[in-house]
Formats: sequence, C-alpha cells, structure tokens
Amino acid sequence: MNHSSPSTPADPSTPAPEPAAREQSRFVRDLRRTIAVIIVVAFSVAAIGGIIVMLGDIESEPTFQVIATTAVTGACSVAAFCGATLIGRRAQWFGSATILLAFITLLVSILFIWGDPYMWDDPIPGSTGLTIGDILYQVLASIVLVTAVASVSSLILLLVPRSRVVRIGLPITLCLLALGSCLVLVTIWMDGAWEHDWLTRLNGIVWILAALGVVVVPLTSLLLKAGAKPAGAGSAGAADEHETSAGSTRPRATPPASTLSPSSLDRLEAAARAEGLTADELIDRLLTAEPRTPSAGECR
Repeated sequence: MNHSSPSTPADPSTPAPEPAAREQSRFVRDLRRTIAVIIVVAFSVAAIGGIIVMLGDIESEPTFQVIATTAVTGACSVAAFCGATLIGRRAQWFGSATILLAFITLLVSILFIWGDPYMWDDPIPGSTGLTIGDILYQVLASIVLVTAVASVSSLILLLVPRSRVVRIGLPITLCLLALGSCLVLVTIWMDGAWEHDWLTRLNGIVWILAALGVVVVPLTSLLLKAGAKPAGAGSAGAADEHETSAGSTRPRATPPASTLSPSSLDRLEAAARAEGLTADELIDRLLTAEPRTPSAGECR
C-alpha cells in the first residue's frame, strides 16, 4: 500500500517574498551592529586607558590627556549611537550626517587634547589680532554645538507623528533647534555679538522654547500612545452594556484566534520599510488613524 504525504497547494494569488527587501533589511541590521561594535570597542579602549592612568600620577599632563580623551570618546560615541538609530528609516541621511559629525568632532578634539594649539599664535593677515589658534577654537566650538544638536534631533526624529500635537510640535522643535544653533554660531564667529542685548534675549528665548519642545513632544507622544484606544471600543462597550441591562441570555460568540500567514508578514514588513517604520509602528499608525467613510461601491 502506497502512502502519499499530503501536500499543501500553493496559492497563486499570494505574492512571493521580496528578496530585495529582505536583503536590504539584513544589510541595515548588519550596519547597525557594526556601528554598535565600533562604538563599544572605541569607548572600552578609552575607558581602560583612563583606568590605567588613574592608578599612576594623577597630576601629570598625560593623565589629563587620557582622561579627556576618554570623556570625549564617550560623548562622541553617544552622538554616533543617536545617529545610528535612524539607519534604515526615512531620515537615515540625517543619522549618517550625525555619525560623520561625531567622528569629525572626535578627531578635532583629540587634536586639541594631544596637540599644542597655543603654538598657532601667528596673527591672520588683515585681522585685528586674530590668530590661527583662535580660528581653530571657533571651529571646535562650532562642531561640538552642531553635533550635540544633531544628536538630540536624531532622537526626536524617532517619534512617529501619530497625533496632531506631535505632527505640529515635531517640526517646530526641530526648527527652534536649528535657529538656536545659528544664533550661537553667530555669537561664536562675530566679535562683540554678545554685546547686543536683543541678540542675547532672542538666543535665550529660542533655546528655552527648544528645550520645552524637546521635553514636551516626546512625552506627549508617549502619553497619547499609552492612552490611545482602538476605534469602536466605546461603541462595543456600550453595546455590551445594553445587552447586559436587557438581560439577554444569548451566548456570546468567542472570536476565533487567527494568525497571519508568512506571506502576509513579509508584505507587512515590506510596507513598513517603504514608509521608514517598523511593522509595529505601521500597525499602530493604521489602527490609530481616523476612520474613513466607505464609498458607495464599498457599501454594496
């Protein structure tokens, strides 16, 4: 007697998994892992060097240089990590720029820590006593400022604008951070800029509003996400109450448990990658979206 194993017929309407999308997802995952490994190794080496020098003469100049290098490496590693969180998303170009800024900041900072910027005291021709060392200090201050603001902006760009408050507050906060950075850069590169009272007041107001947006917008996004309720939940609860008060003895039908097929999961992940989101974020956005009124053709 011949026994034949049952075979599952293939559904011709089911699309095949997209190999290109899977390959892109694997590349993004490997890139994030590589960046994380580089950050951990760089900061670990700097931390070990700092511990070693702390066991010796802590008042020597090499000790200060190693400790300063450890601190700068840690700060730049955090900035690079903030940029790496955007890899694979819609704003990944901004994340790549943040990583590049963190690397440049680390190189320039190490140059100042281990070099001798005071030897560049030659005055620049045509300037009023401005030296090359002064220019380098201005460059360092500008790079540090831009890198710090880019790191904060990278974290804010992770928010999913699922509500009107976040959709409006997110670009406003980013614009305030950009405006505050420009105002500070003006004070860095223009002599006597701090002497203008209106510029100092404007600078303070802009940064206060930017800090308010950095705190309020993420908290608002989290609170709205935690308090979000699927559409129709209120009407379903009202119907249940009505049935209970009426004393209905009709048994309720338990909805059957269902799972998505692998092909549906692949299509969902591909749609989420096209939007620059994760699958959970895409489902959350679709479920919390405003209900659409069906057309006449759909009601038939």
